[in-house]
Amino acid sequence: MEIDLWYWISEYGKVFCGYLFLMLLWPLVVFHGYLKGKSKTFCFGFCTAVTVVIANTAVLGLGLFHILDQWLIRLGFYGVFAGALFKNTAGYLDRKYKKMMEAKFPDFRVLYGKYRVLVIVILFFGVSYTYIKKVIHCLSFHYIKKSLQPGNWLKIKVQIKEFIWNLGRRAARLFWKYGLLLAVMVFGMMYFSYGAFKVCSYGVGDLYTHHKWIYGLIEGELFVEGIYPAGMHCFTYCLNTLFGIRVYSILLFLQGIHVAVFFLAVYLLLKKIFHWYYTPVFVLLLFQVLDLKNVDQVRGMFRLQMTMPQEFGLYTVCLCALWLANYLEDDPVAGGNGKASRFHWNGNLLLFTLSLTAALATHFFVVIMAVVICLPFALFGLKKLFSGKHFVSLVVSVLCAFLIAILPMAGAMAQGTGLNPSLNWAVKAMDGEEIRQARTQNAENASGGKPVKWEDEGNGEVTLTVYAARALTKIYKEGYVALYGVRRAGCILLVMAAVAVFCLIARWRSKYMGKVCMWYPSVMVSSVCYVALYAFPMMGLPDLIPEGRFLAVGHMMVLGVLVMPIDILFSGLMCFCGKQILRILSLAVAGGIYGGTILFGCFRGYLFYELSRYNSAAETTCRIIDTFPQYSYTIVSPTDELYPVIETGWHEELLTFVEKSQEEEYTLPSEYVFLFVEKKPILYAQAYFFEGPWWMGTEKYLSLYASGRAVQSPELISSQISQELAQTEITDPYLRQLYLQLETRAILESKVYDWCQWFARENPSALNIYYEDDVFICYYFRQDVDGTPYHLNRRIQSENGSQ
Repeated sequence: MEIDLWYWISEYGKVFCGYLFLMLLWPLVVFHGYLKGKSKTFCFGFCTAVTVVIANTAVLGLGLFHILDQWLIRLGFYGVFAGALFKNTAGYLDRKYKKMMEAKFPDFRVLYGKYRVLVIVILFFGVSYTYIKKVIHCLSFHYIKKSLQPGNWLKIKVQIKEFIWNLGRRAARLFWKYGLLLAVMVFGMMYFSYGAFKVCSYGVGDLYTHHKWIYGLIEGELFVEGIYPAGMHCFTYCLNTLFGIRVYSILLFLQGIHVAVFFLAVYLLLKKIFHWYYTPVFVLLLFQVLDLKNVDQVRGMFRLQMTMPQEFGLYTVCLCALWLANYLEDDPVAGGNGKASRFHWNGNLLLFTLSLTAALATHFFVVIMAVVICLPFALFGLKKLFSGKHFVSLVVSVLCAFLIAILPMAGAMAQGTGLNPSLNWAVKAMDGEEIRQARTQNAENASGGKPVKWEDEGNGEVTLTVYAARALTKIYKEGYVALYGVRRAGCILLVMAAVAVFCLIARWRSKYMGKVCMWYPSVMVSSVCYVALYAFPMMGLPDLIPEGRFLAVGHMMVLGVLVMPIDILFSGLMCFCGKQILRILSLAVAGGIYGGTILFGCFRGYLFYELSRYNSAAETTCRIIDTFPQYSYTIVSPTDELYPVIETGWHEELLTFVEKSQEEEYTLPSEYVFLFVEKKPILYAQAYFFEGPWWMGTEKYLSLYASGRAVQSPELISSQISQELAQTEITDPYLRQLYLQLETRAILESKVYDWCQWFARENPSALNIYYEDDVFICYYFRQDVDGTPYHLNRRIQSENGSQ
């Protein structure tokens, strides 16, 4: 079955519009009074952080008192939005009318004060009527006929030319300011959303668990499987509640849209660090087009496609560092008595608190990343950090962030809810043993099976100097070389050393260049921290952020080091060249980065999804949902169809169907029953690498996966159903393993296909084919639910037929 592209585009559009409203428009309107006069950067940081904090606090707060209901959320969000919109509109008209009264009709001020609301309402409708009347007049035949007269036509031509000229000037200014950034962001959104349109299924099994937790919120239940940061779940719940978008569509497309917010957060942080306006855009472009040499990096990039809590909260890492740096730069403002305040509070500290709260409410690994990235920025502001005015205020803000984010979880724990088991896994994974074994196996595979020793051997006393030398060697080999290869690692370290020397000279010799490279050391230290954390397990140290999850932020810092010479060059040219020339040169550099990676063979590769079902199964499920009435059907299939239909229909596990149809009296009490059968059962969770146009990516990352669970599209790892497999007994008791293992999955699919053939023989006119292709078939039958539904047990129905 071909993918219904327009259907998925419409679903993407729903998620996109709902996301824009909830993430940006809603806080802009609700907090208009506070944000009025603030910079675009401030508004962006405030809106993206406060929305997540409010959604998390409102949903979990209502849930703790067992009154979580979708109508209450709708009333709260829409009611506050409508009230703020009316207040802002009324305030605007109020100011306009008051200004008119004072200028022209001063005697009416008393009347205006007594009947203020009535005057504002009349004015609102009067202005609306005036504009509507003008539009109708402009569209009337009389106006058109009058406009076509020679004298009037000449005036209209002049007005049109002026309008086009002014429009062109504004468009040119916007292009040079935001055009390249917008192009890079759209290019990134296309890349990270590509898989959702290519496969139309969840790309990783974790999303089924998160869907289950979100559905628990819809049912009014918090922390279905234990306490876990719920910021992303609450945000998704609000999108579903406010706009009626399917949770399945939200989880499928949200991260591909939300990655733009991550890019903007990185851009704003790097904009503070670099002097030339376009340098942060170069970093974002390099992040997107430069290929990767390490399997953990590929997996970290792969995760950016998935709507999961950690990836959803990555933008807060950069925002925390940005607002902390801004806060440490500010000096306390003197009060009315001319003395500086004892504590230093400002908008930057507020945004730091909100960003940290959003990070804590979303994922604990995000908090660790925020600490690692913020520490280098705080390191170069130690003098202000430990001054009383900054330090006490900062500590209080951190405590407030922890209190706001952790309080709902603590309340749930007080009510008897335990921690989610995945938190225990995260703590256990930090010992580094699991990742050490995996990297050892990869190294042995790469060396042809030769054993690899990670620990340094040697006897005798180890001095501090020897230990430091060994640690640096480990960081180089198991960090830089493992992540980037020998050549790129050498290039990164060479550029870092050269920039460090330049910074020392610039601070001593040039005030201008010293200002240019003021924040460079923070980025360099952050990049070293990222590489060192990756090498920690090989040094016998804890693995604080496992599985290469630090890639998105840490790799940005490494690329930031690589573009520092470009920033220094453009900063120097600013003294001699005009901005227009430098802008054109910047476009050339961006084109050179993109074209150079293609020309020299280091262009990025396509990512992958962990394939769990055929596209024809996904499309068939969508057709059933859109065609049949709610809760009138049951789909019999593996778990992958459970969550797409959980809000509109019923689902029966394939294993449950096989067992019950053989052992006991069994019916499915719905009007329609659909049976999904894979004629060629697929290997569950195989890494399915995409193919596509050359300008978006290449096919190169498959070689990094040594296991036999990775394929390049359009190839698939699959088996074949047969009569022999249908007679085979299954001994594995674990449901998940039955779907993961190709052999047992083929046995299950064979048994269901054999059952369908038997049912068709027993009921010749009942069983029909809803869809069929070479690899997948969907059977269905309709039954009288008010009468007697079909007995689905072979023995019982055979006995009834013989009688």
